[in-house]
Amino acid sequence: MKVWVEVIGTDGVLQRREIAIIDRSVDGVGLDALGLSLAEGKAIQCRLQEELTQFQVDQAIRQDRKCHDCGRLHGVHDYRSRTVHSLFGICRLRVPRFRSCTCGKPAKAYTGNIETLLKGRATPELERVQAELGSRLSFREAARVLDLFVPAARPHNHRTVVNRLAKVANQIEKWDAASPYRMSRAGGSSISVFIDGAYIRAVPGYQSRHFEIAMGRVVSPGRLPRQFAAAPHVATGKHDAVRAAMRAQGWLPGRDVTVFSDGDVGLQSIVLSATREPVTHILDWFHLSMRLRHIEQTWQGLRHIGDLNIYLRDVAVDVPRLRHLLWSGYVREATRAVKNMLYQLEQHATLRDANQKLKRLSVLISNLQSYLVQNTTSIVDYCHRYWSGQPISSSPAESAANSLVNARMNKKRQMRWSPAGAHRVLQVRAAVADGRLKQAKFALAA
Repeated sequence: MKVWVEVIGTDGVLQRREIAIIDRSVDGVGLDALGLSLAEGKAIQCRLQEELTQFQVDQAIRQDRKCHDCGRLHGVHDYRSRTVHSLFGICRLRVPRFRSCTCGKPAKAYTGNIETLLKGRATPELERVQAELGSRLSFREAARVLDLFVPAARPHNHRTVVNRLAKVANQIEKWDAASPYRMSRAGGSSISVFIDGAYIRAVPGYQSRHFEIAMGRVVSPGRLPRQFAAAPHVATGKHDAVRAAMRAQGWLPGRDVTVFSDGDVGLQSIVLSATREPVTHILDWFHLSMRLRHIEQTWQGLRHIGDLNIYLRDVAVDVPRLRHLLWSGYVREATRAVKNMLYQLEQHATLRDANQKLKRLSVLISNLQSYLVQNTTSIVDYCHRYWSGQPISSSPAESAANSLVNARMNKKRQMRWSPAGAHRVLQVRAAVADGRLKQAKFALAA
């Protein structure tokens, strides 16, 4: 079997070139010899890439050789070799250098079709694939996968994967920063920002053993969710990443923004810095419910002790109704009930100190009181929002934490990160998760 390729240039001349020859034996052949093998497919792809790229360069040479002033052809001074890395192998191209035209006009270097065609050392598609694999897998594993499936004159280097990922991440950030405000199809409806934090291990020599990543999801009706993530101490601030995601979702200055978080003041300040306007903050029901659950479980372990229902009557009455009060949005009544429980526990300090579980209950209720005071304005009627189909928790942010951070930087991944390296990986992972890395509007995916 012979594989040929036919090419037709701008002059209309047909050229036929042989790409590969494949031999098969009919006698004693097995299923392993059916069709193309991986090695044969790589060789054909590499050979086809070489022929196609050289043909494209030859066509660009034909146009650049003609003088734009007099129409005569430039003389060829000599030929040089240009190397371009592509997804299907390394292309070594033969490119001429032109002499000045007889009309006196010099040949313009770095401005013709050849320089436009061969701008860069690697094709954007190869950079995008390496960046995507580097964001999904470890850098060495990404290089190994590329060696396994695509032709290459020499094995892929994991350092090259790191550098290409950094380049693609910088291009994504530049595009996000330069992208204009987009008008949303949802009209004047509010935008929801679900934000959360996660800690990853830092490289040796960093100021602390861990640093915090801020990530989350921006949701707007009529649009697909947009994920964002940012690391500290990088050129692009966390509020810049949030603002870029909100602009992409149709946010305009003056439009209502609702923030869902676990009550961390630092996370709220990131969104405030991004909008530079007041926002509506809603406390995540899951984090509030977990605090109530700890109090309920501790009290259940104390109910078997005799006479506690008499000495701690307010605790016995208010603990079962705290969840209903906060679920329905009765913050003042819940705060008053917590205050009464703490007062009654203080009245029986000797009893509390004698029982470690009772002491733990006092600590949990005290922490709940501080939590409620800090987030009084952020607690809403969760029951009404739930039955109205509106969000009540920051679960989209938790999902973003699993997909963006934990799957690549935590759990079974033991790698340590610098803030700059983690930030670049997060930008590419967010673009991959949203499908933005394959959009034609990116210069890197053109």
